[in-house]
Amino acid sequence: MQDAAVLRQRAKVQLIADEALDKLHPARVSIVEVTLADGTKLTERVEAVRGTAENPMTREEVVSKARDLMSPLLGAAKSGKLIDQILALETLPDVRELRPLLQRG
Repeated sequence: MQDAAVLRQRAKVQLIADEALDKLHPARVSIVEVTLADGTKLTERVEAVRGTAENPMTREEVVSKARDLMSPLLGAAKSGKLIDQILALETLPDVRELRPLLQRG
């Protein structure tokens, strides 16, 4: 998240809280508005954001997200093995076998 390219893109984003949407809690509703370089505004209201029970992610999306989040810390190989073992957790003889996969280095 500290990469210069990421920071340039983040600088273009403004998060604005909307109390009307907060009142809908626990529903997770979002309104995204994008202003293009030519001034055109595009708006979309999402009634159930991705990853909620009403709009669940596929297994492949969950695995991809987990890999993206874990790999920078654990490394690609360790992250892949951890994901595989979590997806087959019911076959794991001892949950303590996960411990080495959860540690850096």
